[in-house]
Amino acid sequence: MKRKNEGHRYTDDIAREYELITLAYPDFEAFQRRMVEGVDFAAGAEREEPFHLLEIGTGDGFATVKLLRAMKAAGNRGTFTSVDINHEMIEKARALLKTVEPEHSVHLRESDALAYLQDEPEGTFDVVATSFTLHNFERTYREEVEKQIHRVLRTGGLYTNADKYAPEGQEQFDALARHVDQFFEAFVPRGKTELLRKWVIHNISDQSPRHVMFADETVARLQALGFRKVALTERAGLQAVLRAYKG
Repeated sequence: MKRKNEGHRYTDDIAREYELITLAYPDFEAFQRRMVEGVDFAAGAEREEPFHLLEIGTGDGFATVKLLRAMKAAGNRGTFTSVDINHEMIEKARALLKTVEPEHSVHLRESDALAYLQDEPEGTFDVVATSFTLHNFERTYREEVEKQIHRVLRTGGLYTNADKYAPEGQEQFDALARHVDQFFEAFVPRGKTELLRKWVIHNISDQSPRHVMFADETVARLQALGFRKVALTERAGLQAVLRAYKG
């Protein structure tokens, strides 16, 4: 079922030039790799039911490729589904996968994240992985997504996210200032001044009460939902890698 996602914020030229994020965030791909490296693709190998991985926020497909290759390297022949509400992002990912992994079996789904999760049976997935997506959701929507992630995970299943988990106080604003400075360095020499303006506004909005993901608050909320071993590691500025297991 496809529904409107009130939290979706990558549109128009921001979506079309999404690949520039690797210039604005020099450690963007490194964080994706760290997220992937924390996934145990041997999980559930003793079960009769096949392993099932869900990615929320396909984007341009770079994290999708990393997850797929790690899954294949582990000899895991399970199912991999990736969901994104943006048609252009899905098509970019489809083209990338066709080029670099022509024999891939990733199921790409154009759908609202919450709607997709709500339609899935309880205990469907071994892993739910996402990177730099959930911070785009409004807080109330994101909290519903997190509840559904817990519901659709199998017992012992992993929820992992490489994303913006803000510290509180002055540290939050110092990190934001460093991000904005990186945008100027990335976009001004390329003449992308209008895109620069939109990225700066977008990233300030990320830290607004409507969207911000505070680190300590997130850990406490996930624990209250029933996740265990909730941890945020490998912090750099506003970014960190979350891992949490369904109890």
